[in-house]
Amino acid sequence: MKVGSMAASMTPMGAMAHGMGGAAAAQAAGVAVSQIAQHKAMNQLAGFNGQIKSKDDVTVRYQLFTTGQSTPVVQNSLAGKAKSDGKDVSTPLLQQAATTVLTSVSPKQ
Repeated sequence: MKVGSMAASMTPMGAMAHGMGGAAAAQAAGVAVSQIAQHKAMNQLAGFNGQIKSKDDVTVRYQLFTTGQSTPVVQNSLAGKAKSDGKDVSTPLLQQAATTVLTSVSPKQ
């Protein structure tokens, strides 16, 4: 039975069952994992930007699907051209894509 109680305390729900201290620990662990993933993504993006040369074309294509549907709700292609070596062309394109996606899924007021 000791193993079962140890396993239960390691899950987020098990941690919450052991009080607010466990819930706070579970939340802190989730935030830490999110920050690590964000840091890795930023490092990859920086590496990608380092490969960009002047006049390179960068295209971001994306589709947004409703769960269980085969037809995209949003389908778009965004393009940018580097003006200099190492120019960050992808971030503005990704920001524009994120804005379009958020606008599409946000409730209309």
